[in-house]
Amino acid sequence: MSLRHVSLAVTAIIATAASAFAQATFPSPTLTSIYPLGGKSGTTVELSLKGTDLEGPRTLLFSPAPSKPIGIKTDGTKFTLTLPPDIGPGLFDVRFVGRFGVSNSRRFQIGTLNVVESTGKNLKAADAQLIEPDCTLNGVLKSSAPHWFSFNAKKSARLILTFQGEALATKTTLIGAVLDPQGRELARFRDGMADFTAPEAGTYQLNLHDLMFGSGDDYGYSLNITSGPVVFCATPDTTYGWHLDGGKLTPDLVVNGHGPLESSAKVSAAPINLPVIKEAPLTIGGAVTGWFPKDGAPAQFDLPFKTGDRFIIEVISQQLGLATAPYLLIENVKKDDKGTETLTTQAELTEPPTGQPVPSIKVPFLDPVYAYEAKADGLFRLSLSDPLNAANERRHPYTLRVRKADEATLDAAIAIEPTLPPVANARTLDLTSANVWRGGIAALEVWVPNRTALSPPIELTPSIAPPPGITFLNGYIGKGQSIGYIAFQAAADAPAGAVTLPQFPRTATSGWPVKDTNREQVFRRLSGPPAIGIVDRPAPAMVRSQQVQPYEVIAGSKVDLALDVVRHPDFTDLLKLKVLGLMDNTKSPEVTIAAKATTGKLTLDTKALKLTPGEYGFILQGPAKMKIRRNEEAVAAADAAAKQASTARDTTAKELATATAAAKTAPPAEKAAKDTAVKAATDKLKQADKAKTDTAAAAKALAAKDAPKDVTFIVWSNPIRLIVKEAPKK
Repeated sequence: MSLRHVSLAVTAIIATAASAFAQATFPSPTLTSIYPLGGKSGTTVELSLKGTDLEGPRTLLFSPAPSKPIGIKTDGTKFTLTLPPDIGPGLFDVRFVGRFGVSNSRRFQIGTLNVVESTGKNLKAADAQLIEPDCTLNGVLKSSAPHWFSFNAKKSARLILTFQGEALATKTTLIGAVLDPQGRELARFRDGMADFTAPEAGTYQLNLHDLMFGSGDDYGYSLNITSGPVVFCATPDTTYGWHLDGGKLTPDLVVNGHGPLESSAKVSAAPINLPVIKEAPLTIGGAVTGWFPKDGAPAQFDLPFKTGDRFIIEVISQQLGLATAPYLLIENVKKDDKGTETLTTQAELTEPPTGQPVPSIKVPFLDPVYAYEAKADGLFRLSLSDPLNAANERRHPYTLRVRKADEATLDAAIAIEPTLPPVANARTLDLTSANVWRGGIAALEVWVPNRTALSPPIELTPSIAPPPGITFLNGYIGKGQSIGYIAFQAAADAPAGAVTLPQFPRTATSGWPVKDTNREQVFRRLSGPPAIGIVDRPAPAMVRSQQVQPYEVIAGSKVDLALDVVRHPDFTDLLKLKVLGLMDNTKSPEVTIAAKATTGKLTLDTKALKLTPGEYGFILQGPAKMKIRRNEEAVAAADAAAKQASTARDTTAKELATATAAAKTAPPAEKAAKDTAVKAATDKLKQADKAKTDTAAAAKALAAKDAPKDVTFIVWSNPIRLIVKEAPKK
């Protein structure tokens, strides 16, 4: 079991609530919670999903791809997923895929422990629910009352309890304690963990609640209780954790309030998430890995460089999911003839550089990054520490890497899902996902925080083949920039579906929707790779630049970019689109495309925009309102049924007329039979009249209930490249 990362059949029950906020945005599936948060491989789990726009369920999308393929079936109201019993354990992003595309992700943990569901009735010590370790406890705190459990333990039995609240994307900050039969506290749950050793054989109690006694569907928990090893992190040759097989205590390594870590050379079953811990001379193109020193002392490294060297120094720690806030001090070292050193500060860093444009949302990224171009030979002394953890006598691992500046990498890339342009003074925060509608374009913002002013240009190209009906529109991040956009265009007949984009390792997302950011905590988290959903309904508009190759302009002059607009027949409004990715978005230029117009023109003034020579990438984005029915398929089916009933009624009326005419001219011997035929045709017409009336009424009622309503879409252009050339010298 891993504290940091942790045949199955699942039945998923879909619960759709009214939108958390009455915003007329285009339908997009939103998952606000799932339950349970975890399950055991080889078992059956009923998985409940709650959120909005969850109509027309089709499948669930798991990422990263599980070690064994998942068989997925749905009958339209529930899912049945079959995972092999030998599926590898881990923590997975799970997304709903339905009529309106793919949802945001929630987290689901697949483990090897038996699963016990809290009854929800165990709200008093006297009603404690009996459990048997080793197990995973799944529950939801529906009220502020603690959940009580009891278990039997032998003398000296050691149990470790772990809960990864942030990793599981739940609001719960779990607090609790293990009590003896007299009610004395023996172990307290803090920092996501409790370490309990039974002093005597007997029955013990466990209580659990949220730190602030929060309650509701968002306050779920999945608590592992194990007598086995718990892994904190691992390198290719060493595992660190607690209760390890063959583990040896490492007194100097403390990561939480539960005593030092153990280390073990047995790593076959551990997740490898760190390089080999090594101390070596630091060189350009090299890296060192270690643990932040204790007592706040810095780890120090000398970095020699030569004239013309261009390099980027970066720390890798917090981005691994560790609770660190590294501090990097860079000093110039000068020696006199006697060897006496003089140190002058070059830089003090606590985070990556801030350039323009900045990410559209605030993303938690605290690892320092620094770029340097040497004008002369020299020596840097790097002092690396983690002051906040050192104050609590805690240590975590890090990697200090020095890259050549001309290396283009996306290993730190963070995808940001699209949102509508912000409304002035808006204090709400919605969960987001990326969906492209037929005949439209959707885009993902990509932020690469370890890029600097020296970083070379880089193409944004997915590493997978496009799904049917989708064209990838590659993005571009210019030299020295860190923001780019990659887009996805759906054909008019693109089939519905969803796909993950593994090239981008992380996605910045919100943990839950917020009604008022002045009153509620905004929780940002980094999930796994992003996903793109395809909706088989038409988009309001698509904007494309008429020129495919990069536009060129002389610095200090203007350039016109001709645009084509393909509109849905029901969308005739003007379009106002903003340039994103070129500069500070609050100061970016806009283009207005007239109502009903199918062409437009964006003018960029490089002098006014202060664009220096170089190559840039940007995209256009703006809102568009169009009326849609939420369930147009059902309305169309009802209309078709009404038309069919009307046609059937007309056919029956003709049959009656024919039968009546035949009865009037029938000879006496056939008169009775013909009259019987008339009666049958008359009865059939009455039934047809009723069917016509009923189906017409049903179609009218359904159309009224699902009347077209204005919703606001995001309209994107394709990514556009601009080359600004040096002005000719006079």
